[in-house]
Amino acid sequence: MRAKRILYLLLSCATCLACTNARTQIVWTEGETNPETGKTVHTLEILHAPAGADWTLWFSQFRTPVTMAPEAPASIEHVSGTLYRVAPAAGCPGGDLTLRYEQEKGKEPVAVDVSYVFQPADPVRSFEYHPVTVTATDMIPRVKRFDLQEGTTELSATPGNVRFVDGQVPGWYRITLDGGIGIEAADEDGAWYAKVTLDNLRRSAAAVSNGVITDWPDLPYRGIMLDVSRNFTKKEDLLKLLDILGHYKVNYFHLHMGDDEGWRVEIDGLPELTSYGAFREIPVLQEDGSILEPDALQPTYCMAADRNDLDSPGNGYYSHADFVEILRYAWQRRIRIIPEFDTPGHSRAAIKAMEYRAAHTGDRSYLLSEPEDTSEYVSVQDYTDNALNVALPTTYAFIGKVFDGLIALYKEAGVPLDAIHVGGDEVPEGAWTGSPTCQALMAETGRSIGDLTDYYVGRVLDLAEERGIKIAGWQEVCQHLAPETFARLKENLFFTNLWAVSRGRDELAYRLANDGIRVVLSNSSNNYFDMAYNDSKLERGHSWASFIDERRSFSFLPFNMYRSVRWDDHRRLTDISRSDEGKTALQPQARGNILGVEGHLWAETLRSFDHVTYYLFPKALGLFERGWNAHPAWEGSTVSDDPAFMADFDRFFSIVTDHEYPYYDSLGISYHRN
Repeated sequence: MRAKRILYLLLSCATCLACTNARTQIVWTEGETNPETGKTVHTLEILHAPAGADWTLWFSQFRTPVTMAPEAPASIEHVSGTLYRVAPAAGCPGGDLTLRYEQEKGKEPVAVDVSYVFQPADPVRSFEYHPVTVTATDMIPRVKRFDLQEGTTELSATPGNVRFVDGQVPGWYRITLDGGIGIEAADEDGAWYAKVTLDNLRRSAAAVSNGVITDWPDLPYRGIMLDVSRNFTKKEDLLKLLDILGHYKVNYFHLHMGDDEGWRVEIDGLPELTSYGAFREIPVLQEDGSILEPDALQPTYCMAADRNDLDSPGNGYYSHADFVEILRYAWQRRIRIIPEFDTPGHSRAAIKAMEYRAAHTGDRSYLLSEPEDTSEYVSVQDYTDNALNVALPTTYAFIGKVFDGLIALYKEAGVPLDAIHVGGDEVPEGAWTGSPTCQALMAETGRSIGDLTDYYVGRVLDLAEERGIKIAGWQEVCQHLAPETFARLKENLFFTNLWAVSRGRDELAYRLANDGIRVVLSNSSNNYFDMAYNDSKLERGHSWASFIDERRSFSFLPFNMYRSVRWDDHRRLTDISRSDEGKTALQPQARGNILGVEGHLWAETLRSFDHVTYYLFPKALGLFERGWNAHPAWEGSTVSDDPAFMADFDRFFSIVTDHEYPYYDSLGISYHRN
């Protein structure tokens, strides 16, 4: 990971904590990179630091090795997740130190002033394009057909009642403009899409040429996933986002509400999930360097220091009433919400909340961990305690309770619950190896550690089948299963998200589709919208998967994934002419198992709703276009800059600049300009 990405997290930490010495200040200076070693030496100064060793300084950054001189007056220690601390050495002289952050034991932490000094950087233009003239009927996603006729229609005219017709694909609609406005639709979704198209026409013109618009979506699932666990998006902002997604005919909103860093929806009967698991504050530091989290989770991905600070993105949740309102608001825009709580890995917030419940109420019936478990592991995000115990009966009591709570919320809202997403990804190696309960289960059933995932999926399927609901999961939920479990999963799985495209995993989506699994393509190379737009140090976002801009998302081909990266991360043309050679082909009979596409916005680097909209718009518009129009004219092209592709992108991006930029300005939201 490049130093620039770490810097951005430090810069984004809203509160930097120190002792009560109000004169203490922090100055962080970016160093220059040595071209021979590739290493960068940064300087952190703690000005007016207290003398002695009875203080510590907390900060948050992504995991990265820190090398310090042996004679340094303090050390930097990784605590857990993204939480770090500066620990002064014995006999620390105080004064001006060349290092990092802090808190004095026994006193309330307070913020200190922080200054950052960066190396000069220039903006980068992601791509060039040739503007073309667009009309009111050019919109995103683009309509499939507009058959022109003579005359014009005033768009102020009131449409007649929608006439529903049989024999068309779901979401189909037709608008007849002949001086009046007539609408036909296959279903309620189609009627909504016709309304959106009319709204878009009216936004761009007072009148349009007579004609007939005939349109429909190619893919039944066109979604966005928003992570609200790592950093929270408030209800009011979520409703604004749903308005915008409705404008683009998005029909699924995947809400990632339970992960290591927070639990964000109220579940009746389990109040600790949100009263404890939706908040963060500075932990209690033990003499041995370990921490206690008595009243809230540790700070992660932002320095949320006070659980009462509701302006911090680390704190917050959707109440019962909030979530019912969100569900209804989305459904009015024909958007179905897929709720997710990640299991059995990525479960730290739930694990800690249920430990808190047991300690404060004596109720151990929903525990997800056992005190005797000596398993040692480190998760991808650097946790050592984030895998729930799959052998405990109380684990399944908990999951059943959450299922019931979510089902009740959807029933009260009067909206469909297509599936509950249970995650299933990134269980750290070493989890469960030291659990007495897991050892007893393996001895009783003849299973090995590698078989426990199969056991877990089977038990979750039991719970889903008992309630008559479908589940969804990440790609790992479909892997390493016994044949009988895989067969059950195919019957009960609404979809799996396929996200990984590196190290040979790019074929997994088509392999699973060929095996009968319904797949939502979420490829990190094109559809992970928390990636930076380009390699400028001025851009927010990650770079581990790729740099993703409007051209990269527009290039995505659901039915020819291997040709979806036409330019690399440095804006150089790639050779796609042989990119599918030797790769698993999607079988004709399996094409219907490509349910749709989804863009993902993970929240590690989000600190506000401005960041949410900046990352998504207009980057996500290419995906919205491809979900609706999955078979562009250049789909079979084997040349990255094929003239058909270039002309199509020029028109697409001209629509973005001429119609969508003004739309964003009218909403007053933050967005990216190429």
